Amino acid sequence: MIDRFGRPIEDLRITLTHVCNFKCFFCHMEGEGDSFYGVSRQGIVNVAKVSREFGVRTIKLTGGEPTLRRDLFEIIGDLSSLGFEVSMTTNGFLLSDLAGKLKEAGLSRVNVSLHGSDRNSFKSITGVDGFSKVLDGIRNAISVGLKPVKVNIVVTKRNLANVEATISLVDSLGVDEIHLIEMHPVGLGKNAFDSHVFLYDLESKLQKISIKKEIRSKHMRPRYVMPSGMVIEVVKPYANPLFCAGCNRIRLTSDGKLKTCLYREDRTIDISNILDKGDIAEPMIRSAFEIAIAIREPNFKYKL
Repeated sequence: MIDRFGRPIEDLRITLTHVCNFKCFFCHMEGEGDSFYGVSRQGIVNVAKVSREFGVRTIKLTGGEPTLRRDLFEIIGDLSSLGFEVSMTTNGFLLSDLAGKLKEAGLSRVNVSLHGSDRNSFKSITGVDGFSKVLDGIRNAISVGLKPVKVNIVVTKRNLANVEATISLVDSLGVDEIHLIEMHPVGLGKNAFDSHVFLYDLESKLQKISIKKEIRSKHMRPRYVMPSGMVIEVVKPYANPLFCAGCNRIRLTSDGKLKTCLYREDRTIDISNILDKGDIAEPMIRSAFEIAIAIREPNFKYKL
């Protein structure tokens, strides 16, 4: 399904919970409120089934911290059995113990957040002394065959000085990709946006040392291939119409809404009261998708 701005819907991002064992000062909370418990397993399946009719083929599970959801393995199994490529974002704290089980359940790949290059810088960002555990989680994800393993680095004034060291560390671990991400002025990021950093200078350095540049159609993200073969993708969402023009995503929030944009609270469809309504759920969810696609629009647009 194509929206009125010519953008296909191909990716569904599901917030499983807002419970988290980290305290990252910039957390955008998926642009949602404080609903902690998440949509039921059956509700998730119902939404996923309908989403296929509209062109969705990939599902990203996120949070909060999705590994804290008790029925995570069952949800992954359900979605995988429906034919979706299922991936997950995680802070990686429990990944060393869970990576193998996640792979067996049907998870294809994983994004692990790593916002510091050492124990102290990591703790200053996340509020948790978990640097070594996250590194072990990354190693285990690689060893069990979650492919590709990607590392997310949100670049802020607090960690800008050691971003290159973090990149070097991640490369040494054998990670496939790094995503360098700008802060969003959403969620906790609204109050911490004075720590925002534009990524132009970092991207300029990447251009000089990379062996190849590509453009990913999703969000029109530039990708730089390093001499080691690792890819660094630059994610610049803020005040970037080109980024919005390449958005192919729709969201299911933890409190049961179809959300059409991370930044927008006025472009959501509340389906919380129909998700578990048996045979009538899917037709009603289908109608909600049609409305969501009709009202979907880029948050940042070029002005003519």
